[in-house]
Amino acid sequence: MAHPGTTAPRQRVVDASGVRLAVREWPGPAGAPAVLLLHGLASTSRIWDLVAPRLARRFRVVAYDQRGHGESGKPTSGYGFDRVTADALEVIRGLRLGRALVVGHSWGASVAAHLAALPRTPVAGAVLVDGGFVSMRERMDWATARERPRPPPLAGVPLEGFLARGRRMLSPHLDVTPEVEAVLRSIVRVDREGKVRPRLALRNHLRILRAMWESDPQTVLRRARVPVLVLAVASDRPEDRDFVAAKRRAAAALRAVPGVGVEWVRGIHDLPLQRPELLARRVARFAAQLGLAPGTGPATARPGSGASSSAAPADRHLPGRGPRAGPRRAPRAARGA
Repeated sequence: MAHPGTTAPRQRVVDASGVRLAVREWPGPAGAPAVLLLHGLASTSRIWDLVAPRLARRFRVVAYDQRGHGESGKPTSGYGFDRVTADALEVIRGLRLGRALVVGHSWGASVAAHLAALPRTPVAGAVLVDGGFVSMRERMDWATARERPRPPPLAGVPLEGFLARGRRMLSPHLDVTPEVEAVLRSIVRVDREGKVRPRLALRNHLRILRAMWESDPQTVLRRARVPVLVLAVASDRPEDRDFVAAKRRAAAALRAVPGVGVEWVRGIHDLPLQRPELLARRVARFAAQLGLAPGTGPATARPGSGASSSAAPADRHLPGRGPRAGPRRAPRAARGA
């Protein structure tokens, strides 16, 4: 989908150690710094369709289907964080993105956090959208984890039934436009009889879940070499109460982590669909704090040169100074939206 003032994305392919990654690129202004967008588990790069065109007014924007998802290759292995992080590095190097700002949603936020923690990370900073900072293992054992986030059985469901289910889930929170329906369609294949099948195989879904369950997000963030902004969603839905409480505990623990800021926003987990304009603004603001202004080309910000802060009625986090990469000064806190 093209947004007014932008062009439709270019379709590209990157080879990641033999795995074909389907990439879409919005070129943005000449010489613009890059923003790399990472989708979540069982999603696709299309989750960014409402955000990317807005960012492309000022940045070179790249999104890709992570391995096992969407139009990308679907190997039976390589779903741990070491390998999916290496995939992101292949995209950054293959497309010559320079010191990009990486933005991840949900599981993609966890991948972004691992990128930020690499000893010689190529990214200028990371934005974690409602993911990458809460320990799954502290909330549930593996037997629960492998069942609770398991996708519903979709194989053989008529396309219209699948879309109707998506509308019911999303319509209380956002307008289910044709663009949003296109995002829903991207996560399934449709056979000749009009029946759907998930693009992400269940066995690979479980491999990713296992990697998430085994990971310690707080340890990863303590190792971050560049500024990190966590955008945590404060949902009012009763079914989200326990998860929001876990996020608040995790956010409180991050107060002592230099260079990591937490900012709360109102909404649902699928923030890229519900509040794309807000999300694009927050990403652009953080990029500016890192010195990634349009026309600067590849990132000019050095690791540790700036970090965002957070504010919400119950959470205010002003990052301190980082011992690894030099002083990290925190801009003033911003109110949660």
